[in-house]
Amino acid sequence: MFRKEAIKESVSALPLKPGDYCVITGTALVMHGIKEETKDIDISCIKEAFHTLVVQGYPIKQGAFARKVIYSDDVEIFEDWHVGDIIMIEGVPVASLESVIVMKRQLGREKDWIDIAKIEAHLAEQ
Repeated sequence: MFRKEAIKESVSALPLKPGDYCVITGTALVMHGIKEETKDIDISCIKEAFHTLVVQGYPIKQGAFARKVIYSDDVEIFEDWHVGDIIMIEGVPVASLESVIVMKRQLGREKDWIDIAKIEAHLAEQ
């Protein structure tokens, strides 16, 4: 499981430039303080950065909404899946809560609807 500090360490070790990617979905929710931890780290990166990872030999799989590089057992890097604002949180580029809602709606799993309710409650408090 990854808490905020572990996410920051893992992301800083990636061969990606800060302007080329952001953390998304459950990883973003941990960085925003909505969840305590996540089981894996999900990242969206621009096409050029994705291509660089492919050339470096990382395995590719087709995800539901975008191709992804399997960077490690617990880090997946999606090609250009994120749409929306990116916010810097403690030095990590993070998908905005509004864009996480869009992604979670696309996924549509039971756990995604639970996360959307948590995000909406968090936004209502602010």
